[in-house]
Amino acid sequence: MKTKEQQIKERRDVLKSMTMVFQVSISAICPIILLLSVGNWLDGKYGNGGYWFTAVGIICGIYSAYRGCYYLIKDVWFEKEEKNVKTDSQQD
Repeated sequence: MKTKEQQIKERRDVLKSMTMVFQVSISAICPIILLLSVGNWLDGKYGNGGYWFTAVGIICGIYSAYRGCYYLIKDVWFEKEEKNVKTDSQQD
């Protein structure tokens, strides 16, 4: 049987994981939608029937989303690695 402290720690870990999934999904979707909208608006205003601004907006949005998610995940990953190293060194 798990102690109350272990149950609280497990719930906290689950909550952190769910928060991370939400952050990554928002970080991926928002730049793409925002830059797509700006590109579409620019095409309507200056495009003369072409879709160049929309295409550039999509490409920049995808790059921005990738970059943001990469750094977000990288920071969390290295934070987790540092905790594991500290825990391993304390056990020795």
